[in-house]
Amino acid sequence: MTEWTLKDGERLDDLVRDGMRLIQRSDQFCFSVDSVLLAHYVKPKAKDRIADLGTGTGVISLLVSALGGRDITAFEVNPVMADLARRNIAGNGKEDRIHVVECDYRKVNERFPSGSFSLVLANPPYREMGTGKMSMLEGVASASYEMNASLTDVFKTAQYLLKYGGRLAMVHRADRTADLIAIGRSYRMEPKRMRFIYARKGHTAVRVLIEWKYGGNPELTVEPPLLLHNRDGSYTDEVLEIYGK
Repeated sequence: MTEWTLKDGERLDDLVRDGMRLIQRSDQFCFSVDSVLLAHYVKPKAKDRIADLGTGTGVISLLVSALGGRDITAFEVNPVMADLARRNIAGNGKEDRIHVVECDYRKVNERFPSGSFSLVLANPPYREMGTGKMSMLEGVASASYEMNASLTDVFKTAQYLLKYGGRLAMVHRADRTADLIAIGRSYRMEPKRMRFIYARKGHTAVRVLIEWKYGGNPELTVEPPLLLHNRDGSYTDEVLEIYGK
C-alpha cells in the first residue's frame, strides 16, 4: 500500500476509479465533475499517444490511464500543480503510463516536433479576462481565467501537437459552443461529436463535451444530453456509473 506524504495545506481525496487517490490543495484549483466527464468522454485507443494540456493535479491523465490510455504526456505550467501531478502519478503507480512536463504548452514546439500526438485533451480555463469575479488566490484564478492561455492558444497548440487525423477532446461552458466551433475550424479542427451537459431536466445546458478531428470532414453527431442530477438533487444513474458507483 502506498504511503502518502502530505505537505502543509494539502489533503488526500479519493478518486473512486480503481481505488486511486489524489493530493489537492485548497489554495489551488481542485478538480470538479467536468474533469471526470471529459476523461470518460474520450475513447483512448491502445496505440494513442495522448497529450493532456494543463493537467493540474493530473486527474484527467490518471482517469484516462484507468480507461485504457497507455502513453500520456501531461503538461503543466504551474510548478505547485506540476509537483502535485508528479506525486499523484507516483502515488497511484502510473509512472509507466504518464509523464509530467512542466512547461508553458504555448511553447511546446521547443520540446516536441509537430504531429507527435494522436489525441489531445483539454479542460481549459472557462472565463475570459475581465468577466465575472476572479478569485484572489492566484492558483485558482489562473485555472479559471484565460490568464496564461486563451482558447485560441489551446487550438493552436493542439493543431501543432496532433498528427493529421488526430483528435482533440474538450469540456467547456455550453454558452461558448459557437466560439469553440468557430475557433476550432480556423485551425482545421472539425467537430465530430458533441454532447451537452445539464444540471437537471428542464434547465439550459451548463457544459459541452466536444471531440474534433484535425482535417476532418464536416459531419457532426450531437449525442443525447447528459443530466447530472435528478429532481431531488441526487446524481443520475449515468453519473453514478461514470463515478464507478
